[in-house]
Amino acid sequence: MTQETEGKSEKVVTIIVDGAPHKVEKEKITYAEVVTFADPDYSKNPQVTYSVTYSKGPHDKPQGTLSPGGSVMVKEGMIFRVSRTGQS
Repeated sequence: MTQETEGKSEKVVTIIVDGAPHKVEKEKITYAEVVTFADPDYSKNPQVTYSVTYSKGPHDKPQGTLSPGGSVMVKEGMIFRVSRTGQS
């Protein structure tokens, strides 16, 4: 499915974060955005760190780890797992 936004076509894909589907209207997603899907209070607790792994990603990097400050291209059906690792 595509949506027209100011003359630009944006792709809407569904990603899975900890088993829950989320629609994303962009080509890339950041570490903070993925963690916020898993923990909506993430921005209120910046001292807490998370481990973010993904699978079923783009063909050039189908699986990997997303680090704080990082981002990754999204693909329909991509799966993210978010685990709380403690305090930084």
